[in-house]
Amino acid sequence: MSDLVVASIKRGEVVILPLEHSYVYACDAFSPSAVNRLHQLRNDQPGIAAQVLVASAQTLDGLAQGLTPDVKSLTNSFWPGLLTLLVQPNQSLSWDLGDGGNLKNFAVRSPSQKETLEVISQTGPLAIAIAGLAGTPWVSKISNVHDLAAIDVGEIKPGPLSTVVALKSGNLALNRVGALTLEDLRKVVSAIQLPNE
Repeated sequence: MSDLVVASIKRGEVVILPLEHSYVYACDAFSPSAVNRLHQLRNDQPGIAAQVLVASAQTLDGLAQGLTPDVKSLTNSFWPGLLTLLVQPNQSLSWDLGDGGNLKNFAVRSPSQKETLEVISQTGPLAIAIAGLAGTPWVSKISNVHDLAAIDVGEIKPGPLSTVVALKSGNLALNRVGALTLEDLRKVVSAIQLPNE
């Protein structure tokens, strides 16, 4: 099944993949037509950017600029897992995650879901969004009305969201508490701030 999904992604198609607590639509992050199709499936408003999944922190080095040693400490400790980073894309990147290339940062993480992690290791970075209409909080079962290639692992139980940490001007700030608490993060990087600090 994963071979079919990998081949579909490489052809520029949208697929359905499992994550820790939901199914998501996924496609090649560097295929504007595939990313556009992903947003069409969800009926997203213009300007909504997809999140990015990577196989490892090493991939992040090629996608983002201004990464600090503290970022690397976080990825070494919490990737793969429920930590999302908001980082600034490399200026050399040619992609459009749905925002017209206008956003100054993008959301990225490495998931711990083993089948999906295996797919990413073969395809490279993926653009993703919940496999439902815009506003859907999570999708526990595949409803494949569009007949997309998919990896079906059965019903996925809801769980905590990923924790979101933003890198801005070399400083890290906690944007959203999820599976990881501020205490968890500060055990690794003590300088993480709250947004209003």
